[in-house]
Amino acid sequence: MLADQPGLTPEQTIELQQLAEALNDQLRSSSSSGAEKAFGLGCGLGLLPVLGIILILWLFDVLSLIPGLLLSVVGMIALLGVSLLLAQVARQNAARRLYTDEIEPEIAHFLSEQQIDRPFFDTVASQSLPGDAPLQAFLSPKQLDADGAADQDS
Repeated sequence: MLADQPGLTPEQTIELQQLAEALNDQLRSSSSSGAEKAFGLGCGLGLLPVLGIILILWLFDVLSLIPGLLLSVVGMIALLGVSLLLAQVARQNAARRLYTDEIEPEIAHFLSEQQIDRPFFDTVASQSLPGDAPLQAFLSPKQLDADGAADQDS
């Protein structure tokens, strides 16, 4: 269990943890959906030119069966790599867009209602979420002193 942050009540700390977990789940599901679509599209559309080139080479007797199969395997491996790269870029862009458009305003609204400063949310969320959580990329946790004030070093 995460220790209470200075300047926050235990209830506020729990609410911040719950908000961070909910927003992180929202980010994860949205970015995964975009990545899956990009991967499927990359594989589906990218396979057509590879198969087309192999078919044309085979029809003109430039390529026999065994080199054709080998070229198919190499082409599909290259296509898989490119599709994975596109999926990763799509995941990052979807997460960034969702954070900017929906999650950041939701955090700001919640914090203004609760009269809590952003460094408190970032610190609690950073400590309560796993290191690979998508929301971690958008947090700027601060070291808080005993009074609950954020250090002004950075």
